[in-house]
Amino acid sequence: MNRQKSIQAGFSLKFQLKFCCIVAVLFAVASFLLYLLMNKSLSGTYRESLRVLYLLDQNLPVYLGIMGLLLLLFLLILTLVITLLVSHQIAGPVYRYEIVLKQILSGKFPCSVATRQDDQLKPMVESLNKLVERLGATFTSGTKISQSLDAALQKETLQKEDLKIISDSISALRGQLKRPSAEGINE
Repeated sequence: MNRQKSIQAGFSLKFQLKFCCIVAVLFAVASFLLYLLMNKSLSGTYRESLRVLYLLDQNLPVYLGIMGLLLLLFLLILTLVITLLVSHQIAGPVYRYEIVLKQILSGKFPCSVATRQDDQLKPMVESLNKLVERLGATFTSGTKISQSLDAALQKETLQKEDLKIISDSISALRGQLKRPSAEGINE
């Protein structure tokens, strides 16, 4: 079964790689800062070396705690920024999609839904645009047929050519009402 994906695979892979690279850089910077904090020379007398080791032993939990909190803060900020960016690329099209669907329900058929180049739901919005176009054409055809029928019924007698026009219009509308093809959906 061919499964439809709402988010492009390339976007997902790029997102994961960027996130991993940024986290790796953050850990490298944190490790370097920890190294700088702990870089104490053991040269000198034995007593001085013991003092440096003792201070290092006493301060190590504090240094590790500070580094852990800094890493956590950086990761929270990074996650917030990435979440905002990604949700902007997904929520924007969904919001526009919702507006168009409400317009269709109210009987209005908008021209099309605009998307940005980097929107992740662009294929779905393009399918919505095709649907709106087809629904608009069908609605217009149905309205014309209804008007033709009304005009023909107001005449005292129906002419053969009036019946032919109405029959052709109904056939055309029937063709539009057939189940729409799935072209463009699995692209």
